[in-house]
Amino acid sequence: MQLNEVNSSQAPAAMSLEDKISLMCVVGTPSTAAEPDFRQRMSQKRFGGIGLFPHNVKDEQQTLKLMAEVQAIAGDSGIPQPYYVSIDEEGGTLSKFKTFYPYIPGNRAAGLSQDAETAYLQGKIIGSQLHALGIPMNWAPVLDVNTNTDNPVVGVRSFGEDPEVVAGFGKAYIQGMHEAGVAVTAKHFPGHGQVSGDSHVVLPECELTMEELMNGPLLPFIAAIEAGADSIMMGHLVFPNIPESAGLPASLSSFFAGDLLRNRLGFEGIICTDDIEMGAIKKNFNPDEVGVLAVLAGNDMILMCHTPEYQERVIEGIRKAVLDGVIEESRIDESVNRIHRLYGKFQQYQAAARPIPREGWKEAALQYARRTVKISRDPQQLLPLSPSRPYLLILPRQEQLTIADNSGGQTIGLAELLQARGMSVQVEYCSMKPEAAEIADLCAKAAGHTVIQGTLNAHLFSGQLQLAEQLAAAGPLLNLVLRNPYDDAYLPQNAGSILLCSTSDYSLQALAEVLVRQA
Repeated sequence: MQLNEVNSSQAPAAMSLEDKISLMCVVGTPSTAAEPDFRQRMSQKRFGGIGLFPHNVKDEQQTLKLMAEVQAIAGDSGIPQPYYVSIDEEGGTLSKFKTFYPYIPGNRAAGLSQDAETAYLQGKIIGSQLHALGIPMNWAPVLDVNTNTDNPVVGVRSFGEDPEVVAGFGKAYIQGMHEAGVAVTAKHFPGHGQVSGDSHVVLPECELTMEELMNGPLLPFIAAIEAGADSIMMGHLVFPNIPESAGLPASLSSFFAGDLLRNRLGFEGIICTDDIEMGAIKKNFNPDEVGVLAVLAGNDMILMCHTPEYQERVIEGIRKAVLDGVIEESRIDESVNRIHRLYGKFQQYQAAARPIPREGWKEAALQYARRTVKISRDPQQLLPLSPSRPYLLILPRQEQLTIADNSGGQTIGLAELLQARGMSVQVEYCSMKPEAAEIADLCAKAAGHTVIQGTLNAHLFSGQLQLAEQLAAAGPLLNLVLRNPYDDAYLPQNAGSILLCSTSDYSLQALAEVLVRQA
């Protein structure tokens, strides 16, 4: 039997309707182990996949044990191996393994390099980590074009603002991930980078027309299809200026998933929803109907990874719709066949995998990070730093800005790296939204120092800009743009500026090399 063939026991005709519907569902487990309740539910429902989230990941050994448990449970349930297990491992602000694997910059940092080879290396590093853990699928790359600089949920997760650039970087990323032995899910179709709402919380609207979509946000997804993307995730956003969508979110729209993605763009892989337990869907649709809409739209897999009671209602809604003739069972069978082909692809990728050897991960991570440091300007000739100068390093305390962000609370450890290189550096931490009293205090402490100020979305948090302006008026200043690159245009132009778009360990190490060039 070829790896991607479906044997007779897995063919739709040999499966019960309940098992076929369950195979279309991706769920989750609430802890760092496969709970007995999850084992029992799998024996009854035979879910098609499981998603991993920060609460599922503690360290490498625990994650390996969890993976072994999940794969064994799936095998006992008669599901082909390797079982569909996926995770949002994007690097940067959405990284699950940073406490035990090299913590690398994310997409927008890669975009600073202006070289798609950087995204290839990024995909291969992350893919190598996933391969080592036995995770066969990644819910990445993010292919949203971030044309709305105030976008609250995409932002630094995007490769950039140019559709052609994002397309090129996405293709390279997919190549690297595939070579490492891992399947990919391009997201969030047809593009989430233009909106001003966060679909984790609300149902955003995008004002683009179909022509505007085709000439911009869709280009990276077209490139991803050409590059062999295994799955494409549908976004939870509505398009009021595209009447064919009937006012439904793209994730539940037969126009977007069926007519556009499947038929017009010719995508033959797995179409999946973003998690339907997100606020955009959960607040606007009841679980009895949302699964039906998702299937009728053309989704092969439905992500709902948190609440068993919600999942049960979704599955029952689909089952009832099939029995009532609202959904043809042949439509379910189409998805079942695609899912089994995906399991076969997992086998093929793992058999042909050429990951980066573990002993090479750190060097590859540093090589990647070095590509992402961009000096924007240095009008005061502050680079390289001098051991004879006293420096004040002002760094913001990181906060979790969205649900799709686990960088909150992490200390930015740049001062130690500079001190280890012989620099006289005093460090002060400030809030992301400093007010007048805190700004005045920091400016007083800056007297007699050359100041290095890190910013995190200062284009949105004006207190950071006010601090930068007052510091620049008082003396020499070098700004470090640590998240979205848009800060650079708003910061004092008479001060220096380096774009990093990352606070990962390797980004900071690469930055320290730039700041203190050894003779």
